[in-house]
Amino acid sequence: MSQMERIFFIDRTIQERGGVNVRTVSSTFEVSERQAKRDIEYLRYRLGAPVEWSAPKRQYIYSAPWDGLKFASEKSLFALAFFRAILDRYSYIPVLSEELIDELKRKIGARYASIAEHVRYELPDLQPISDDISYRICRSLLEQHNLRITYRDAHDVESERTIVPLRLINYAGKWYCAAYDSLSGKLRVFAIARIKEAYEAEPSHFPLPGDDEIERFLSSSYGIFKGDPVGTATLRFRNGAARAIRDQIWHPDQVLTIPDNAGDEYTVDLSLPVHDWTELLGRALRCGADCEVLGPQEFRERWKEEIERMREMAGKGD
Repeated sequence: MSQMERIFFIDRTIQERGGVNVRTVSSTFEVSERQAKRDIEYLRYRLGAPVEWSAPKRQYIYSAPWDGLKFASEKSLFALAFFRAILDRYSYIPVLSEELIDELKRKIGARYASIAEHVRYELPDLQPISDDISYRICRSLLEQHNLRITYRDAHDVESERTIVPLRLINYAGKWYCAAYDSLSGKLRVFAIARIKEAYEAEPSHFPLPGDDEIERFLSSSYGIFKGDPVGTATLRFRNGAARAIRDQIWHPDQVLTIPDNAGDEYTVDLSLPVHDWTELLGRALRCGADCEVLGPQEFRERWKEEIERMREMAGKGD
C-alpha cells in the first residue's frame, strides 16, 4: 500500500469517527507502528493538518475543522488508476516514459492500481504514432522553434516543409498537430501519423497567429478539417439515430430542431458549419437509411452520388 492511501485513510477515519490510533493504521495496511506514526506526523507537519494526541480518547484527533484533503480524497486515487489504464494504450499518450509509469504505480498502491486492470479504453480508429516524432513536436511547442518535416498526405504524396507547431489535438483517437505551414502560409492541421521525419529547423520569423485566431480556426467548423466554413450542413435523422443525436454535441454551434412534418416518426434535424464535406459525409452514410442529407445542394449531391456508387457495387454481385 502507498503512503498516499494511508494518509487518506487517516484523514477519513478522523473525519468520520472522530479519531484514529497507530494500531488501527498499522493493522489495516500491514505496516509497522513506527511507519504509521510517521504517516500521522507527515499529515501534521507536511500537510498542515491540526493533528494532536487526545489522552482521554487515546487517539489522534483534529483540534480544529480541517478540509485540506477535501478534493484529494479517495477519488484522487481512482482518478490516478484511470490514468494508469490510459497509459496501457500508448496511442492515447504521444510521449511516455517508463519512469512515469513506475512512479504512478508507486503513488497509487497495489489496492487501487487493481482498478486499472478492470478498465478498458477502446476507440474504433486508434492510430499509433512515432514516439520520437511526438517528442520532437512537444519540444518544439516548449522551446517555440520550427520543425522541418517530411509529410505524406492522404493521396500518398510526400512533401517537405517547415512548420511551427501551435496545438496538439486528439480527435477520435488520432493525434493531429495544428501548425503554421510555411508552404501555404496558413494554419493547417497535420496528421502526426503521416509525419515521416521531423527535426529542428533554422529559425525563421513567420507571421504567427495569436491565440484567439488559433482558437477560432480550431472551432470554426465540424470535424478535423479546420478552416472557414464553406457552408452549413443539415442532416435529418430518424428512429434510433435521431434518439442518439439529440444527446450528442457534434459542434458547439450546432442547431437541433424537430421538423413540423415529422408525423409519427421520431425525427431530428441537425445543422452545423462545415469546412470540408468529406468527414461528415462518411458519418451520414454510417447511419444508413436513418440519415438524410438535406443540404446544401452540393453536399446532398455528393451524398446521392455515393449512395448510387454503393448501389452499383452491390448489384455487381447479383
